[in-house]
Amino acid sequence: MTPGAANGRAARRRRETEARLLDAALEVFCVRGYDAATTAEMARAADVAAGTFYLHFRDKRAAFERLAREAAHDLLARWRAAMRPGMRVAERVALGLRLAAEFWRADLRRARLLLEGGPSFGSEGHLRFVDEIAAVLRGAGPRVRRPLPARPLALIVAGLGIELGRLVVADPEADVDELIRLVGRSLAHLDVTPVAPRRAVNR
Repeated sequence: MTPGAANGRAARRRRETEARLLDAALEVFCVRGYDAATTAEMARAADVAAGTFYLHFRDKRAAFERLAREAAHDLLARWRAAMRPGMRVAERVALGLRLAAEFWRADLRRARLLLEGGPSFGSEGHLRFVDEIAAVLRGAGPRVRRPLPARPLALIVAGLGIELGRLVVADPEADVDELIRLVGRSLAHLDVTPVAPRRAVNR
């Protein structure tokens, strides 16, 4: 076996072990709660030696933060994939909030853990998430005369997405459509007349 092939196999095994540890961490956190969960339980659930956990994660908080990041990236990827060219600002925001509600409903144990059961994301991690939301908002829709206040709008979307999750955790059958429609109506003023493309002038 060539050194390159051996390195590739080792990297693949590492990724597979890390994925098993993350799955195990999620299960242990959900069953035991964040405070009572231990890294030894996570390693045992992943069928690896206790010390193997620390080859991948510094401590249980690092595993929790990785779970939170992966959840955020998954939700953002779904949002990007569902975007259509030319969507208005209110439509983009409503779509993101609707997908957030569906995402939280899909796994209530994970929602409860991430929103209520573990440590806060911290200001740095939260602002990174806000900037990623702002990038999604900027990346679709027609050009308009008025610049889109992407970051302030992203702060609103992040806050509402989290509160929708808490609402769903408290009442999985809660009707979120009226809230989403209200948000859409309140953002209608951002959907101003598109900028007409400039035509070449013949001289």
